[in-house]
Amino acid sequence: MTISIIIATFNGAGKISNLLEGLLHQSTTEFELIIVVDGSTDNTPEVIEQYKNYFHRVKLIIQENGGRSVSRNKGAMGATGELLIFYDDDMIPANDSVKRHLDFHNHYNGIISGNPIELEDSSKTDIQNYKAWLTKKWTRKYIAEITQLSRENLFFTAANSSARRETFMLLGGFDERITDAEDFDLAYRALTANIPVYFDRDNKSVHQEYITCVSYILRLRAYGTAHNKLKLFYPERISPVKNNESNFLKRVLYRVFAFSFWPRFIDRQIVQKFLPKIVRFKFYDVVIESLASRHPSVKI
Repeated sequence: MTISIIIATFNGAGKISNLLEGLLHQSTTEFELIIVVDGSTDNTPEVIEQYKNYFHRVKLIIQENGGRSVSRNKGAMGATGELLIFYDDDMIPANDSVKRHLDFHNHYNGIISGNPIELEDSSKTDIQNYKAWLTKKWTRKYIAEITQLSRENLFFTAANSSARRETFMLLGGFDERITDAEDFDLAYRALTANIPVYFDRDNKSVHQEYITCVSYILRLRAYGTAHNKLKLFYPERISPVKNNESNFLKRVLYRVFAFSFWPRFIDRQIVQKFLPKIVRFKFYDVVIESLASRHPSVKI
């Protein structure tokens, strides 16, 4: 199959070069590269220009800011490949990532997400290492190699994903009405249309994102808002609500930690001086859950 790699980037000048370097070292190098610059105000186009001569075919699309769904769809519409592979601009794919996407579609029908790993490192902040630990925890339940997913265990990120062009177009691409959770929505619509969805734990790409506890909570709030918006668009998806509030002590605990000074306290990196890792990370769990999900209206 011919391959088109699609990258949507917004103000990615400081990180997209790492992705492009990763693509230069792929074991499969015959692909078309389409980069959609989504209303960037930095020098992202100039950074991309420096790499144009190193790839066989590069198409640069510059547009007004429209969000990830609009940008990825624009890239897909301009693609000529039979296989569409999507990477976010803050990913560094392993050298066999493109080949794994290609091999999958040579043997399976459906759409697939690779594994967006994050690396723990002593040079990183404690909350960044917590996020790396959390990502590893999320994917631990999936077996090595290829896992077929269902609604009950759906984990799909467009940051490292692929679909045959005909399948992507059949699904109507990403829903441009939403600017977050668009990858989960695509996978859900695929399952509804009886198109299999898969996760490849061994198709790894390193996620290079700087976060703080405050920014991570705000990110999760935005994700929650997007899911609420999806419920308005697709009311049939709403499942019966389980009563998770029956435990009085748990409600009190989440209220105690739903104050803005907790994430700022965490970001000062004072906690790691006194608490072991397993206790710290459980503390982070509670603070983030309190402010991201239980009490999202608290200003931080």
